[in-house]
Amino acid sequence: MAQDDFPGPIAAGLAVTYRSGGCRSRLPCRRGVVAGGAVFDRYTDITWVPVRGDGRALDTEPEWVRAENIIEVSAGA
Repeated sequence: MAQDDFPGPIAAGLAVTYRSGGCRSRLPCRRGVVAGGAVFDRYTDITWVPVRGDGRALDTEPEWVRAENIIEVSAGA
């Protein structure tokens, strides 16, 4: 299910597929779990989502991913 089709906000615990390295990146997509609430930066007009990559320990610092780079959201991790 694409991000725009997901009913509701992207919240902690949801599984996501995202482009690593930005929209123009040639790197393969990555999967992870949303680790907290999204943060909107009003100065850059970008929403950032903390994502913990698959296989990472729960105490690992999440990676901040632009919301626009999240291409799929699913309800279970």
